[in-house]
Amino acid sequence: MNRHTVYVAGKHFVLLSEDKDDYVQKLASEVNDAIKAITEKNPTLDRRGAAILCALDYADDKYKEIERSKSLATNAKPLIAQADRQSKQLKELKEKGFKKDDEIRSLKEQLKKKNEELKALSDQKKHLEKKLSERMPEASPKPAEPEEEKGYIPSRQISLFDNE
Repeated sequence: MNRHTVYVAGKHFVLLSEDKDDYVQKLASEVNDAIKAITEKNPTLDRRGAAILCALDYADDKYKEIERSKSLATNAKPLIAQADRQSKQLKELKEKGFKKDDEIRSLKEQLKKKNEELKALSDQKKHLEKKLSERMPEASPKPAEPEEEKGYIPSRQISLFDNE
């Protein structure tokens, strides 16, 4: 406990408090100013009466602040509950967003693999077509010659795959 000497309403008081001296002096100064203001408004009132009125004024302020705090707390409860719900919803939306990001990343990887497979198949097709044209030059696509220029017109078209 700290010992503090304060001056209030023309008297010195020794107070014991765990608070710092500057804080205790500030309180004493405020009470002293309040008592002084009361005595200036009521010159016939003695210091004791002014101190009692000052104490009643501070008690009134204290209880009004307590009621105000209770009212604020009561009004704040639904807002806090709403904020909690919204916070929970936001967290769920973030988690869904992260899952969607993961899905998109996975689909991009799958697309990349499919594109690589498609390119490999395309390269393989080109390679096979090249081999086929080397082995069977007549199988490679050539510009079609009109049949009339060959000197004959066949009665029917013959295909390599025709079984008739």
